[in-house]
Amino acid sequence: MPINLKQLHHMVLLSEEQHFGRAAERAFLSASAFSRSVAALEESVSMPLFDRRANGVRLTMAGERVLARAKRLLLSSEELSEELRLLRTGELGDLVVGAGPLSAPAVVLPAIAAFQQAHPRVGVRLDVAHTRELQRRLMEEQLDFFVADVRELIDHERCAVEPIGRMRLSLMCREGHPLAGRATVTLGELRAQRLASVHIPAILSARLAKLIARDEKGMLPLALECESVIVLREYALRTDAVILAAPQAMGAERPGCGLCSLQVRELSQLEDQNPLAVAMGLVTLKDRTRTASMDMLIDVLRTGASARGGQATPGRSGTASASPAARRPSRRD
Repeated sequence: MPINLKQLHHMVLLSEEQHFGRAAERAFLSASAFSRSVAALEESVSMPLFDRRANGVRLTMAGERVLARAKRLLLSSEELSEELRLLRTGELGDLVVGAGPLSAPAVVLPAIAAFQQAHPRVGVRLDVAHTRELQRRLMEEQLDFFVADVRELIDHERCAVEPIGRMRLSLMCREGHPLAGRATVTLGELRAQRLASVHIPAILSARLAKLIARDEKGMLPLALECESVIVLREYALRTDAVILAAPQAMGAERPGCGLCSLQVRELSQLEDQNPLAVAMGLVTLKDRTRTASMDMLIDVLRTGASARGGQATPGRSGTASASPAARRPSRRD
């Protein structure tokens, strides 16, 4: 006969009261029903756990050992029940979230900060990488979900993609750069500059190459490509390179940061076709059950996207907003 937790609970009550009648009252049972429960437990373990006396009961030596383990099991059961309750309500758990180097500071980090203000017991690990790498990790279930530029996604039937807006990149340089302080710069002036960037999708690189310069593969030539915005920022401060990145990531919007954004005349005139516009998407696995905490963090991301009106971060290298049509990433992207 298997042991159940209710029988162990009755054993603990009896050890505390040392009297069947009083222990039965605490268990809200009749004395006979309580006695049968304890007897069933003793039958299950094939040994007496209590010595019965005229004035009460006392644990046997074997009973003392079983009691110690029973208390630990009951405590573990209570802790498990509480942990399950917190997991069901999303108040406890751990999430592993992926983000591209552009979406991480502008979209994902603000959402995580807001989420953890309301749910401080949920731990979050944020992995930053380019879209292809994030998709690989998601497919291997190393990530719960990720937010990134979706134009580099490899079509896969397991992935669900939800557009959450567009963001614009900026071209930035150090404050002492020859182009700094100008009201606008031209594409011709950019062609003479060394460029550096985080990894950018091939489609975006090819579009920029048509406007600025192209290498032998038809892509935008970069003096430095690096996923770390910290390294890119230091590179910009130490050289005359022009950096392509999100302003928040580079700290270009903070006074005294040493960087400034460049307004490119020709790109400003392109409006909705501005090549610095990036389509952001939330990517999850269709066949994986979501936790409550995951759903709540995703809701915070959606709320943030809605509050921005689909615009993750306006850059100064183009127009400040996108039309509804421009916000919808097409399959050609």
